[in-house]
Amino acid sequence: MSTFIFLPMKEETVFKISKLFHPVGAKLSTVFSNLEEDLKRVEIKYSPEEFLSMVFFTSLFSFLIFFLPITLIGITTSPFAEVIKISLLGGGLFSVVTFLFSISNIKMKVSKKRKLLEKDLFFAIKYIYIKVKSGISLYDSMVGVAHGDFGEVSKEFKKTIKEISGGIDEIKALENMALRNTSSYFRRVIWQITNNLRSGASVTDILESISESLMQEHRLLVKKYGAELNPTILMYMMFTVVIPSLAITVILVMSSFSGIDIPIFLFYLIPVFLLVLQVLFITIIKSKRPLMVV
Repeated sequence: MSTFIFLPMKEETVFKISKLFHPVGAKLSTVFSNLEEDLKRVEIKYSPEEFLSMVFFTSLFSFLIFFLPITLIGITTSPFAEVIKISLLGGGLFSVVTFLFSISNIKMKVSKKRKLLEKDLFFAIKYIYIKVKSGISLYDSMVGVAHGDFGEVSKEFKKTIKEISGGIDEIKALENMALRNTSSYFRRVIWQITNNLRSGASVTDILESISESLMQEHRLLVKKYGAELNPTILMYMMFTVVIPSLAITVILVMSSFSGIDIPIFLFYLIPVFLLVLQVLFITIIKSKRPLMVV
């Protein structure tokens, strides 16, 4: 998933041009107060001001992309005043959608990273449990995870192993790993391990308990997703099929009785908004889908 939903040109070029909008980005950064944390979590190099300036520029560009062609095409079939109104409304909505999607994209990246962590966490903990039970030290087991094929979990353990190699205490490095991640499962697992290390209790027992607990929770999440899917599909049918069909019918009937001319240009916009709605619902369904596999 790319950093921005819509980029009219190369990212470096957008960054240079967006410097003109830094005052706007600075004001917007006060509204999105948690953005700095999210950008760090997904390892995006821009500051909140720089990122929001780029998002504002892409939103402005998306307005022009919608406004200019629709106006040029519309004036050939409808009065200029009506075309301008529809183009301004459509362009404004399109730019707002672009802006909000670009902001929510960061949240989605954070959420996706969290889900990828949770997906591979069970297998990583199981791996550490088997290694520790066979007599290998916890540190060497973590090195195995860091160099193994455990996706995001391996990346996080690599950072932790690097900290330990740099002289940071093992427990402190594990706590740092827990704090820089938003996954409640991941943080809970790491804190359980660190608590056991502090108390001097057996790490093998807690790893076995964590493995069994994660397996049960993964299964519950899959069942919960199945239960949430039905109302989402119902809303999808209502907003993308039933309501648009009824709205078009009502507009046609009312116009035939009232004698008001409805610009044919308006009907060309309906598929565009339906497409946006469909993309929105698909995004929601994908974002809720658990990536855990057991």
